[in-house]
Amino acid sequence: MADDPPQKFPAYKLGEYTVVGEIAEGTFGKVKMAVHTVTGQKVAMKFISKHAIAKHRTKTRVQREVEYMRTLRHPHIIKLYEVISTPSDIIIVLEYAGGELFNYIVANGRMTEPQARRFFQQLISGIEYSHHLKIVHRDLKPENVLLDDDLNVKIADFGLSNEIKDGDFLKTSCGSPNYAAPEVIRGGLYTGPEIDVWSCGVILYVMLCGRLPFEDDDVQTLFSKISQGVYHLPSYLSPEAKGLINGMLAVDPVKRITIPEIMQHPFYTTDLPKYLSPMPQQGPVLGTLSSLVAPPKALEYDFIEGLGRIEEEVVEELASRMEGVDKDDVWECLRRDDGPQGNAVKVAYMLLRDKRRAGRNLAEYEEQERDAKLAAMDPRHPLSPNAMSPGGGTDLEENPFDSEFNDYDEDDDDGLDFSTPQNEAESNNFAVLNSSLPEQLPEQHHLQSYATAKRAWPMKEKKQHRTKWHFGIRSRSPPMEVMLEIYRTLKTLGMEWKEKTDLGGLGALQEKRGGDRAKIERAREYDGYVDLRAASSIYFIETRARVQDVVVLMNLQLYMVDSINYLVDFHHKKTYKASSEPGAGKFDMANPDANLSETASESSRSVKDLSLRDDEVVSPYIFMDVACRLILELAGGGE
Repeated sequence: MADDPPQKFPAYKLGEYTVVGEIAEGTFGKVKMAVHTVTGQKVAMKFISKHAIAKHRTKTRVQREVEYMRTLRHPHIIKLYEVISTPSDIIIVLEYAGGELFNYIVANGRMTEPQARRFFQQLISGIEYSHHLKIVHRDLKPENVLLDDDLNVKIADFGLSNEIKDGDFLKTSCGSPNYAAPEVIRGGLYTGPEIDVWSCGVILYVMLCGRLPFEDDDVQTLFSKISQGVYHLPSYLSPEAKGLINGMLAVDPVKRITIPEIMQHPFYTTDLPKYLSPMPQQGPVLGTLSSLVAPPKALEYDFIEGLGRIEEEVVEELASRMEGVDKDDVWECLRRDDGPQGNAVKVAYMLLRDKRRAGRNLAEYEEQERDAKLAAMDPRHPLSPNAMSPGGGTDLEENPFDSEFNDYDEDDDDGLDFSTPQNEAESNNFAVLNSSLPEQLPEQHHLQSYATAKRAWPMKEKKQHRTKWHFGIRSRSPPMEVMLEIYRTLKTLGMEWKEKTDLGGLGALQEKRGGDRAKIERAREYDGYVDLRAASSIYFIETRARVQDVVVLMNLQLYMVDSINYLVDFHHKKTYKASSEPGAGKFDMANPDANLSETASESSRSVKDLSLRDDEVVSPYIFMDVACRLILELAGGGE
């Protein structure tokens, strides 16, 4: 009966799956269907042999696939739930989608334009999202476009396709070059988003026409057709469909339509669900930062990064499925920061939520998720990723240019154990995966102990990073927009900054040279070269400000916090008393014997040069006054 209470399980069953069948077999392992014991949700488990990883030296490739799949959180991209390590395999637990667009087309033939448009909108939305995160698929074809039970698109095989090397395309595409762009089959560069645009154009053609645009039994003839863009558009296609296909299958990648242009095309925008519409653009810095000085907004729900809007009904049902566990226990585990791998309770929550959503209108709950995400992006929300806050448990990344010089650390396994025990078990035909849980009686453990159970065989101890606190502001805007807004604000406040004479060739700005050397003609083969180390200084500003008779030297540095967040850090370099001698410059230093503390105390009562009112001084430290004034001006609150 539907009203019967759910079966209760001990907490140690949280990490347990039962393998019920085999889906496919590949070079590095098998994909199997499994059922999560506590929630009953079906999953796809990708078994990657550790022996194969060691033999083919694909450790970095597997790690990158996991990293990409963890990053991609979109309703039309296959979801990664967790990663498990056993003595013989790395197991990637993925969302299960039982259908393929390829099989759907074979069974049903060509589609009407409204039918094809729905699939196409979902496909383009997922690809646009991945491109926004700098991830290009490069192996799109109907076999990689899966369908769930409700015929919603689920794009698969992201991580491995990003590692395709030159010359490997035929192998990784199962011997079929029919979806390859001309620049690919010519052996040219094919790392950009234009490759995905071409493949999506071929898929759209197949959906509308029921056949491939480029077909021939002879491979050389096929390549010739693709290179010349020779295909036929049936007369029954609408002008909008014909125009879009022609734009996507342009042989010249420079003339090929882009993803943003596709999303403005009439064929795409017709009957577009709200949840697939682009997210609104933010202002230059935190949506102009004005909301930072406004009263906070109260939300009627919890929003947790990586999980989205938390559904109370799912929390209650998950608690009801476990023995000796209540809602508060589940909430405590959901709110914990356990790093990218998460914990078993978070995984179970996602599985149960997805199971409850099966059969429902996807647009309905995805619009709720979209609205929740927009609300969470508001800096006034205390859980907002945009709000001013100290750094998390990991160090900040370097500025956008410095990552070019980082050496890859082969020992950084991101929580995965790639080693194979010497005495491996003979049998691999086990049905239940529970290797990550301790073999102790359930009554001896709180739910927390199972939430934190390591999802691996013997794992190396992770390095603990010291939490860093920063006085600064966060933004999701493009880095150059942030820097431009900062320079504008510095000018408004009358502050000065050190001019950059050399950016390593960035923006054609080179170090000025005088004398005869300036007349030497440069070698043309070096045109366009940029010294990235020198160019990285574009995200660093040395400033100075005079507050009455005190000079403050302050450095501003833009850091990359993660893939979408940036932080402007304020660094106090020096404070000194300005000279009051006749003829002295504005920033000349006074006699070193002067009593700086008395001057600082006096000057903190009024910051005239920065147009501060008497009652606006909130700190006895001049640096803090200057930095706060800069933040207020950026927020538009300094008028």
